[in-house]
This record gives sequence, structure tokens and C-alpha cells, in this order.
Amino acid sequence: MDMYEVLTHPWWPIYDHDSRVLLLGTFPSPRSRSEGFYFGNPQNLFWTALADSLGVPRLPATASVADKTALLLDNHVALWDVLHSCRIEGAADASIRDPVPNRFSELIADSRVNTIFTTGRTATSLFNRLAASEAKMRAVYLPSSSPANRATQSRSDFSLLWGTLGRVVRGEVVSAAGMKVADRFTIDNRGIPSLMLMERAASAVVDTLVGAENDFDLGCVLCVCGTGNNGGDGLALARLLHQQGIRAEALLIGNLDHLSRECRQQLTWAQAAGVAVSFAGLEELAALANRGELIPTPKTIIDALFGIGLARPLTGAYRQAVEAINDMRSAGARVLAVDIPSGISADTGEVLGAAVYADSTLTFAYNKLGMLFEPGRSHAGKLVVADIGVRLPD
Repeated sequence: MDMYEVLTHPWWPIYDHDSRVLLLGTFPSPRSRSEGFYFGNPQNLFWTALADSLGVPRLPATASVADKTALLLDNHVALWDVLHSCRIEGAADASIRDPVPNRFSELIADSRVNTIFTTGRTATSLFNRLAASEAKMRAVYLPSSSPANRATQSRSDFSLLWGTLGRVVRGEVVSAAGMKVADRFTIDNRGIPSLMLMERAASAVVDTLVGAENDFDLGCVLCVCGTGNNGGDGLALARLLHQQGIRAEALLIGNLDHLSRECRQQLTWAQAAGVAVSFAGLEELAALANRGELIPTPKTIIDALFGIGLARPLTGAYRQAVEAINDMRSAGARVLAVDIPSGISADTGEVLGAAVYADSTLTFAYNKLGMLFEPGRSHAGKLVVADIGVRLPD
């Protein structure tokens, strides 16, 4: 006898124009379906965990659907589930077959959602496998609030991870998409050009390098730069250090045809200032890495290869570049990462193929979610957040 039911999601998502984060379960349980709303099992900790994360009073056990909806919308949280339909036995996520995801792009376009959280490993895996491409965001894992999860989940870890949702809502920490919103708002509404923000970022790194409490050897500094804006930060830094009489060189890695507008301008300024800039295209880079000649022997390496926009695993020559930086660190060089260690997901803390191990990371404006979670937290080393004038919209 086939015990699997073929089910279609019974409800619309809960959200409005001001929703900032999207919180997703896997699929409504039988108890939730009988109660007519999300997370209807009174033994489920969802509504308690959400209130605690947001720092608001918990709902009473008799809370109505209207009360729960108000809790969500008043605190800028959208709620839905990953799956539109599936075959499932009872409430067991492990039994799910033939999953079909909901479509999230319309919700995201109609709201201010820039971070997606999923409750439980199954929801996170299904979303990132089936829906992340359409949503243009990866989901951040939160522990399941189901009663079945309590035996294996420590209370402190549960509270710590759920607490990140409230921190995003309050603007204390951002995802990659959230940081892009802040950058665009600052440029468009506060009138601060992107190149000026880049100069401020580079100046903040200089202050960190020369600070008495930081013990970086500035006898030889190598800025390893990519072709995007993170690489532009590294080129600006090399120029500022060079102008202070510090021996700073730059290695620009990648296809020069792919330089961002800001990175191209910083390259022009760095060369005009007399900075020694070396270039390594991907084929040349692979050959250099294979011969162990990718990087000279600096005292300090600046990781400005990839920033928060990296979304897919590093392979080939780019992975070899990251591994070469780590080899130099093992040989005695110290590494400072600009904004985030290259290869770490800014949303989840995952290692995307390979990732730089930094002694210190200087991130800009807001901490990034990926450096709150392992392994991103360990890769970041000592973390400092620098205020460069970037602000989220109110």
C-alpha cells in the first residue's frame, strides 16, 4: 500500500512591501493543515523562537491567525514554505518525494526581502538545490523548530542561530543581497559615488595595517586582486600604501576584459602612482601555480580576490590562487582579507570550493552573515567592521 500522499501547498505566502527577510519551512505538516496556518502544532517552537529572535513578546498559546500574521508583518518578516507540491508520508520531511518548489521571484520583487532563512536541513537543502537560482539567493540554515529536533539540538546553538534572523531585521548584519541594497541606497540617495566608497574602504584597510595593535609586517605587502570591485579595493590599497613609502605591489588575476568600471579606474590610478602591478590571466595563472611561482615571498598578503558576490565554487586556476595564498600563510606570511575571505559564502559561511584563511578580516559597513557561521567564522580570523558611510534604507 502506498502511504505517500500527493499534496499541493494550501496557502499564499504572508508578506507585504516592507518585508525584509523571508522565512521558509519545508511543507505544512498534517497538524498545520488541520489548524489552517503555518506551524500549527502547539509543541513546535517556531512562534516562540521567532519572537525571541525579534526581541518582542511571545504570543500566547491562544494566539489567532491574525495575531501571528501581525507578528510577522509588524516585524518585516515574510513566511512561506519551500515546496509547492510533493509526495510525503505524514509529517516526515525525510519521506518527501517528487518535490516541486514554490516560485519566489515575484515575492522578492514585490518586497524588500534580501535574505532567506530556511528552518531545518531538509528545507535548506531543497531550497538551495531547487529554488536558489530562480530566487537569486541562497538560503541561510536555521535549526528546525519541530519537537523531533529537540533531542539533537543544543539550546545555546538553537538560540544563537535563530538570533541571526533578528539581527538581519534590525540591520545589525547583512547578507550579500542586503549589502548590495545598502551600497545602492548610499550611492543613489546619499550621493556618495562608488569610487569614493572604494577610497574610504582602502583607507580603512591602511589604518588597520599600520595600527599599533595589529602587528603586520609592512616590509613587503602583496595585494592579490580580482577583476571586480573587491579587486578595486586592493588596487586602491596598494596605491595608498605606496604613497606612504611602503613597498606594496599588486597581482591582478583574471581576464582584463572583465574588469569592473571601478576596478579599471583604480588600476589606472595605481599604475600612474608608480605601483608595480603584475598580471596573471587564467592560463598563465595555472602555469605559475603549478610551478609554485604564483606569489613572491611577501610579509603581508592582502586578499582582495573575491568579495561578497561570489556564489559558485572556485575551480581550476582561481582555486589554485586561493590555495597559493594559504601556502604562503603557512610559510609565515600574514593575511588580511578585504571584506570577506575569498571563497567564503557571504550568506551561509560555506567554503565555495576553496577559501582563504585570513589572520584578520576588515569588512565594511556591516558584518556579513557568512562570518557568523562556521566555517566562515574560522576563515575570517580577527574580524573588524569599518564604518565607511554605507547605510541601509530605513
